[in-house]
Amino acid sequence: MRSQASSPSTWIEIDEPLNPQRNAEQWGWAELFVAIQLLLGLVLFLPGAQSYRTAVRALPYVVSGVALIYYFRRGTGEPLPASSKWLVASLALLAVNLLHGTTHWLAGIAQVVFQACVAAPAFWMGRAVRTETHLMRVVWVLFVASGLSSVLGILQVYYPETFLPREFSALAQSLNPAAIRSLTYIGADGREIIRPPGFSDMPGGAAVAGLTTMILGLVLAVRRDQRLVTIAGCLIAAALGMTALYLTHVRSLSILAVASGGMFCVLRFRQGRIVDGAVTLIAGVLLVVGAYTWAVALGGQALSDRFVPLVNDGVFRAFDENRGIFLRYTLAETLYDYPLGAGLGRWGMMNVLFGDPTLWEAPPIHVEIQPTGWLLDGGVPMWLLYGGAIFMALRASYRVAVRAASSSLQDVATLVLCMQVTIFGLCFTGPMFNTQLGILFWAVTGGLYGAVLGLQEQSHDHSGHERA
Repeated sequence: MRSQASSPSTWIEIDEPLNPQRNAEQWGWAELFVAIQLLLGLVLFLPGAQSYRTAVRALPYVVSGVALIYYFRRGTGEPLPASSKWLVASLALLAVNLLHGTTHWLAGIAQVVFQACVAAPAFWMGRAVRTETHLMRVVWVLFVASGLSSVLGILQVYYPETFLPREFSALAQSLNPAAIRSLTYIGADGREIIRPPGFSDMPGGAAVAGLTTMILGLVLAVRRDQRLVTIAGCLIAAALGMTALYLTHVRSLSILAVASGGMFCVLRFRQGRIVDGAVTLIAGVLLVVGAYTWAVALGGQALSDRFVPLVNDGVFRAFDENRGIFLRYTLAETLYDYPLGAGLGRWGMMNVLFGDPTLWEAPPIHVEIQPTGWLLDGGVPMWLLYGGAIFMALRASYRVAVRAASSSLQDVATLVLCMQVTIFGLCFTGPMFNTQLGILFWAVTGGLYGAVLGLQEQSHDHSGHERA
């Protein structure tokens, strides 16, 4: 993350000088963008909104792409994150694979545009966020919105007639008429419980919000110089998030929540903050156990039957018998069939919306995890390029988290790294970089880069004034 220019003025050419401190004090586009990603699903709660579901679901991606065009409407000399070079190469490979003989052309073009919109915040968010204070506010928006979704998820279990959406996903039900029934279980009081959707229109949709709330709540609580009410609020929200996650019955995300909490403890120890790490470990164990007790009181035997095998059989065996099946299939068969890709537009929503049903020699391929999707879109080279982009993003965040001189910058970098690792881990449970979680991954990545770059600019200006 080193500057490649001798003066901040040579990096940016805009109509007025950049003032990082002023940007930090103002609520602006970055916060609104994150809120749109998380809150727009509430529109689908409105009666008759399913008629416009495709447009509502597409809008966050369109907004991300439009923001890229806006921030790059004029050329600048400002350096971009190292991960962006790998992203550009992966997008170029995606475009090249349009020439594959089994590409669904319309769906393939849509996939290229779609992936560009997912990756866009890696390029423009660094221009919207220029201080650690501003980035921390973006993280708070992410935390609060996720927390509200988690709370709604719990209310949907207690008061389903009031808080469940009036209409569930019409698209999902058209593809699988039994989708809603298969995501329902019998609770402790004998009534049917639909896995809480949170702010989405799909049963179980509150799982990601619960995971995010749990991780961010725990990390935000264990910071220096905080008021007791803030610490208590963050821990309560984390407990609510974990409870909502349990109630969705999504075991893979529950495992990831525990693993991400453990990773945060390790980071605190690595930073030399032994007490913070120990407190985090104790708080995390209490949250996981307490939330499980509450969830079982609501979800009953069905919930305990879902999670007890994780303890009896072990996490790795549970993963191997569930999501591990798809990873083995990818490595053993899909890799052999499509080492250089299968052509674009053959999986996911782009195929559902724009696929060519007459292209009988290139039928749709079902994808359950992200590595399968990357393999189909670009083969092993796509694994290397997109994987390289993610690795560079994680590497940059880790360096800031353990090397930054400022404890506040360490805190925000640790938050970003925890989010990044969590979303990357989710790739082995679903195609997360084909969802808004991919957008959020690149948003926090770009935001951290912009905050570090803004700090370098301020240091350069300060040293320049001293020399003058």
